Amino acid sequence: MAPKTNVHNRLILAAVLAAAIGGAPSCKRQSSGSAGARGTVRFAFVTNNSSDFWNIGEKGLRKAEKDFGVKVDMFRPLKGEVADQQRFLEDIMVQGYDGVAISPINPDAMTEVFNRVAAKMPLVTTDSDAPKSGRKVYVGTNNVEAGQVAGKTATAALAAAHITKGKVALFVGRMDMQNAIERKQGLDETLGKVPGLEILPVFLDHADRALAKKNVEDALARYPDLVLAIGIWSYNGPCMADAVRASTRKDKPVLVVFDEEQETLKAVKDGLIAATIVQRPFEFGYQSVKALKELHDGKTVPPTINTGIRVIDRSNVDAFWSELRELKK
Repeated sequence: MAPKTNVHNRLILAAVLAAAIGGAPSCKRQSSGSAGARGTVRFAFVTNNSSDFWNIGEKGLRKAEKDFGVKVDMFRPLKGEVADQQRFLEDIMVQGYDGVAISPINPDAMTEVFNRVAAKMPLVTTDSDAPKSGRKVYVGTNNVEAGQVAGKTATAALAAAHITKGKVALFVGRMDMQNAIERKQGLDETLGKVPGLEILPVFLDHADRALAKKNVEDALARYPDLVLAIGIWSYNGPCMADAVRASTRKDKPVLVVFDEEQETLKAVKDGLIAATIVQRPFEFGYQSVKALKELHDGKTVPPTINTGIRVIDRSNVDAFWSELRELKK
């Protein structure tokens, strides 16, 4: 028979182990539907690259956090690669978020992962759509309309400069994103109908700013009759302005671009860029979170939320720049 003291010690140890086992947390991951148990609804927002454009979008996220009592984590792929977004989405599903908004880099290539995400939580697309996926809402610009507006703005600028014929160059990161496809469609529908204009094959830069600038330099050198250059993504504006500013060409092309990077607005103010078609990235962030919260709460949300566009030229750039500074505060 064991000594009394050993029996007593074994009883104490057994009691401690039982208490520890009874109080141990479950290894099962909380589902996204158990946000109430965590205390705060948590959403993810995935951009398509690391451009400054998304700094304004982040301001919208932070405002939405306060207004709707939620937490939003932002994921920004450095190189704008599909693999980066796919990795983010896999992590988001594992970490039990309550919903995700994303600007898809390649909607067709990502349809399968989008559908898996949509089966677990509300999925919203913003800036660029993935209409074949299980996303619930698209928040952003009507990009065909934006392309048409850019084309009409460019046509007016050419007319003001008394230019009636020549080549047109389009610059963009990739042509497999829905916003690039739709903007080009809108541009083709307008510029393609203008007699005397020839639209060149698109110059792609894969979201590499150095390549984006080199593409413009190559176009300027290769086509002496280049009369119009259009930048489809936000960083194209500054790259185009830098290249054209440094060019020794006597006849420089009319420039029309998208979005409101600081160097773009400076070039508009200086008259180097004729106009920029600006979106509302603040609303991309804010309205995406609002839609996610309403979907999470079981409310009905329209499938498309059009955030609108504006044309900024030399006549209104100062006023717009002031608005932008206030927005960034």
